[in-house]
Amino acid sequence: MFPFDKSAKPYFDDAAGRLGVALSDYSFANNVIWLYQASGFYQIIEGCFCLFGLSGNGLTMLLPPLGEPHRQRRALKTCIRIMDQYNPSPYQARLDFVYKEFLQILDHAEDGAPMIDGEPWHVEVTNPDYIYRTSDLIDLRGNAFKTKRNEINQFRRAYPNHKLVPFCAEHREAARSLVNTWTENRIRALPEGSLEDFLYNLELERKAINRTIALYEELGLEGLCLFIDGVLEGFTFGERLTPDVANVLIEKTNFHIQGAAQYLFREFTKVFAQSTYINVGDDLGFENLRRVKMSYRPAMFGEKVILHRRVPMDAR
Repeated sequence: MFPFDKSAKPYFDDAAGRLGVALSDYSFANNVIWLYQASGFYQIIEGCFCLFGLSGNGLTMLLPPLGEPHRQRRALKTCIRIMDQYNPSPYQARLDFVYKEFLQILDHAEDGAPMIDGEPWHVEVTNPDYIYRTSDLIDLRGNAFKTKRNEINQFRRAYPNHKLVPFCAEHREAARSLVNTWTENRIRALPEGSLEDFLYNLELERKAINRTIALYEELGLEGLCLFIDGVLEGFTFGERLTPDVANVLIEKTNFHIQGAAQYLFREFTKVFAQSTYINVGDDLGFENLRRVKMSYRPAMFGEKVILHRRVPMDAR
């Protein structure tokens, strides 16, 4: 297998482009910025791009095989064998972020369970992506968006010396500094729950953001910076997933500046005005993030599932 790094981009983009899945997980950039937490590898099997991740949970697939449907079934059988040969237990084999239409290419048991190489597999529903009509995010019309409009107007009145400029290399150090400030502020405002899990996830996110800043040009991303009185107080990155769907990867602002996040988000959506929809990813299972994303009134949800073998009762 080959290491999953920036050299894999043309192969990944070609395979994902042929499928046209409008989920944030099917972005090369989204995968490469997060894969420092696991070793990523890929192989072309039966003409499909097959992405694997090696972590403390063993060797798993981070996506189903990407390719033409008639090739995906054959590729999947080989991928399962690769995971089984590496992992101590067959129950470590797993497919993450599976788009629901993929299930249609598989056979199914009488109870509806998908069958892979003659075995029934379990389908676990995971957090969906939030997908909006681009025009809704740009216009913010009606009572549903009254609060958003007020927050933006208050920001513009309070900070008349703000400026928006496209992200470029000269903004990297200021962006990293803002990320450090954002991280410190998040630690000061610790939520209830597991401190260890919170700090672990926060560090994962910080590293992913810094990797995005470093690889911005190579990944071909769109970026926008918000300056107030000459100081970088926010930045965001995105891309086009498909010709009709854009994807916002990251947005970070100084959360002591009321309305900055809402203003930057609205202005960034204008960059993708030619796309019908904008995907902002899932909520990671966090209630506060779910509330924020629901407040923008999603037009639809990008459903995805996890596939893993059914564990017999005597093996639990």
